[in-house]
Amino acid sequence: MKRKLLIAAGCLMLFSLTACQNSKATLAESSWNSIKKADSFEGYFKEHADDIDMEALKEEAGSSDSSLSQQFKATALLCALEYRNSLESGSISDSTYTTLSSDEKNAMYQFDYPISSSYADSFLAKVDTEGEQFWRALEDAYYPYECFLPLVAAADQLEGQTLSNLVSKIPSDSSYGSSFKSALDTWIEKNPVKTASAAEDLTSAGYYDDWSLDDWKQTYFFNYTDAYNIKTGTVDEAFTYLNYLRDSLLPSLETKFSKDDFQNVSEQTSENYYSTNLAITIEEELKLTEEGDQPDTIELEGKKTAAFYRNPHTEEFKDSPTPLRLLGDFMLELPEEEYPKSTSEADYYLVLTPAYEYGDYYQDTSGNATKIQEVYSSTSIDLYDAKTGALLRHIGNITESPSSRIFKDLSDEAAQYPELVSADILSYIYHNINTPETYIALLDNTAGLGSELQRDESIILGNWEITYHSSQIVKEFDEGMFRYTANDGCQFVRGEFTITNKGTENDTFLPMIYTVSEDPIAQVTDSKRENFYDCVNAVTNSKCLNSTSLEAGESKDGEIIFEVPDEVALGTEPLYIAVSLGKQIFYYPLN
Repeated sequence: MKRKLLIAAGCLMLFSLTACQNSKATLAESSWNSIKKADSFEGYFKEHADDIDMEALKEEAGSSDSSLSQQFKATALLCALEYRNSLESGSISDSTYTTLSSDEKNAMYQFDYPISSSYADSFLAKVDTEGEQFWRALEDAYYPYECFLPLVAAADQLEGQTLSNLVSKIPSDSSYGSSFKSALDTWIEKNPVKTASAAEDLTSAGYYDDWSLDDWKQTYFFNYTDAYNIKTGTVDEAFTYLNYLRDSLLPSLETKFSKDDFQNVSEQTSENYYSTNLAITIEEELKLTEEGDQPDTIELEGKKTAAFYRNPHTEEFKDSPTPLRLLGDFMLELPEEEYPKSTSEADYYLVLTPAYEYGDYYQDTSGNATKIQEVYSSTSIDLYDAKTGALLRHIGNITESPSSRIFKDLSDEAAQYPELVSADILSYIYHNINTPETYIALLDNTAGLGSELQRDESIILGNWEITYHSSQIVKEFDEGMFRYTANDGCQFVRGEFTITNKGTENDTFLPMIYTVSEDPIAQVTDSKRENFYDCVNAVTNSKCLNSTSLEAGESKDGEIIFEVPDEVALGTEPLYIAVSLGKQIFYYPLN
């Protein structure tokens, strides 16, 4: 009897020990309990990241012996830990890792999660197979809600059905529903390329029912707060995304809203053109060469063309655009017979390439000279053979908007780079590539800053071709019924010019009210080019070219008259007539 009691007691003790061992909290659960006692989810990791065993979390997250609740906690912790470690290593900035703000969300989505993304994908995909148990696992965790952000941010591939189930089947009575939905909303916003293929499932699930026009534009076309959010690894992946927009999404949106919501009227052609600012960032490089035969005529009929913006200066100019982008609006403008759906279909690459050069500019503010750093920018347009990468034609340098002079405040280094060339201008230039005289006014036709020209040499500034012939310095002169006399202490400089409107519509030369960087300016300057004297609008002088309106292609000979101080006009130092447009400035020797 005693022996039986001892055996029974031993079995009971063994059972108790086994029960204690089985009830011992896992790493994920013990860490979760500690986080609940901390001030915040991110704050705990900032302080205790080094104490957590990442390998143990990986094992628990991927083990079939772990419950769904354990897998969820282990996966969420693994994602948060990897993100935290990346901050510690300096691979991404810690400047925004303080509160759950939009900045923090952006920071989380700028990281690739090479370790934990597969675990996040695997767990979230269980919504398709585990049903109610999946949602109970999330409810079991209950708190902290911040865990959803790194978990969802780490997800790399969420199939359409999975994404649809995640956003549409959240239990209405769940305590975590709004937080989980918010994390999913951010994933969709930050992954337009990945969600494009899931858009049909999301539409069926009613996800987009409350989306406004701006929601669609900022997610799938252009996001003003994150201009390079739409990105792919390869050029063909960029085509795949663009094909979906062109064939499916855009037509449905134009039906739901209006085609005018995605287009503007071109000042160049008076026709509608796409103006969504879509430019798809691509991690792959284009293989191009400047070598090869350049034909006199470019064959356009039956050819398919892709347009890119290529920036080779990203490392030097940190705030400048990404290295390669596919220009969506130009591609959307192409008719079906000219539109390539992949690199293998493309015959030509139309490539825009900027060149930047630093300079210094002194801005006078209330008598105090303020040093401003500036970047001179000029964008080249070139046509390449898509199959060989060989240069076929340097078309010219585009006149940039808002200006090709980029001011950069040295206190905050906030450079503002020129906008992309609009699709109507780029399309007009490409389709008239064999008749450059039709688009010459759209190009920057200057040879460089501060160039000195000869008499009778023509220069094109904006819509105007300007040619200086000769000049004379006089105190007064008669013209028709009128006598013109310079003010006391001054002389007139009468310059003989020919002007031609090279634009496509009527325009006014040297208008009384002009727009900087859009209208040319004419002045007289000294040899040091420090003092500039404006022209005089002699409205009663029939020869005066000021405020002359000409039709496209029309020319006129006449005078531009300047008033210059005696000591300058009658001095021994040489004088120059300066004609300028924005940063483009050229000098004609007076005589």
